[in-house]
Amino acid sequence: MTKPWRRLLKPRTARLINEVSCLNFAVIPNMTRKNALNVCNSFLKELSQIDCGIFMESQNKTYFGEFEKITFFDGDGAIKHCDVLVSVGGDGTFINAAKRAVQYSKPVLCVNAGKLAFLAALESDEAPLIKDVFEGRFITERRMLLEASIVDKNGKTLYHSNCVNDAVVSRSGNIRLMKLKIACNKAPLITYSADGVIVSTPTGSTAYSLSAGGPVVEPDIESIMITPVCSHTLFSRSIVLRANSFLEISHDNSGEAILSCDGEKAVLIPPNASVEVRRSENYVEFIKVKPDKFIDILSKKISV
Repeated sequence: MTKPWRRLLKPRTARLINEVSCLNFAVIPNMTRKNALNVCNSFLKELSQIDCGIFMESQNKTYFGEFEKITFFDGDGAIKHCDVLVSVGGDGTFINAAKRAVQYSKPVLCVNAGKLAFLAALESDEAPLIKDVFEGRFITERRMLLEASIVDKNGKTLYHSNCVNDAVVSRSGNIRLMKLKIACNKAPLITYSADGVIVSTPTGSTAYSLSAGGPVVEPDIESIMITPVCSHTLFSRSIVLRANSFLEISHDNSGEAILSCDGEKAVLIPPNASVEVRRSENYVEFIKVKPDKFIDILSKKISV
């Protein structure tokens, strides 16, 4: 029977999935997390008691080889063959899992193995609730992604990446300020003299952008935020744009500039090249099992 709160929890980007049971779970933990082993064991014990498939990556066989039901895969095999990707860790782990899940159109269930995490659907002591997912009693929230590309002066794409949180253009190594010119839909928008600029999704508005003084935007309000990093101008406020905006970011070549997507390894931006950012055609789907409200999570986070 559907719980009462499920009839009320229908945000614009949510999709109710209670007509089909999820049969196969890929459990992808971040084993560098101190509590990850214990959390995984709790959830794997619950999954072992129900009629489902359990998939993991082969490098985790050392930790979880005692579970007879687990099938271990090399590469992305566990994700390819699952119905739900269960990511165990913190927000950084969840972002990495989401980018992998998008490639195979798989929803992600985030299990917190650390402190308070914005994307966590379940806490470390809530393993029994995994059965709700198996029985189809959950919703998915679609979150928009960004596409960030480095393009040379001839229009050739040199680098491309999807971003769940943000794309950051910043200086590399040198201590000089950068002059960053930003155009929106081919029209000049603003020029910052700063250490860098963050272009974020609503999901990323509670990450690096928040630390740089950017606004917090609810996840279901599709938009793009621009936030300067240590701007040396009187006007150093963030700008919020509609989601279908197309941004071009160029720098003055006074020093090396880099692009980093979701905090991953930075890529050097060649001289006279620019960075293009737009909304991706893809979405990531995060599973929600409980009626947690974004505002409640935000309140807890900023009070820590």
